[in-house]
Amino acid sequence: MVQFYLLSVLFLILSAGLLLVDKYGTTFLFLINLKTLYTSHKVVRFAFLIIGLLIAAAITIFPISPGPVILGDVLPASNIILVILYFLKNLGKNETVVEYNNGKRNALGFVTLGVALIHFLFPSIVII
Repeated sequence: MVQFYLLSVLFLILSAGLLLVDKYGTTFLFLINLKTLYTSHKVVRFAFLIIGLLIAAAITIFPISPGPVILGDVLPASNIILVILYFLKNLGKNETVVEYNNGKRNALGFVTLGVALIHFLFPSIVII
């Protein structure tokens, strides 16, 4: 379904923004506002994670045509799951310290942004 496609692209872009905020927050100020919203309320954190799980399940079951019915959008769904696992791992940590050179987080952010761009530009490509 096209709605889940659009939601998955938006979720991937927001996730990449949250991952890359320390490195590019001074250039793109809306990333700082996004991180402030994410870290200020626990309800927003849990809602973000639950919505991510629902989107990953939905794009796996209802892919963009001509994808196979069960394994339609495996690459974006697996990336969403990886981002959710990263956020779950860092859920209880204090995020007031800015880490500019966190290589793993920056790499995951760039990969997530790349998957979002590929998923947006080529919606009907099938990677199995």
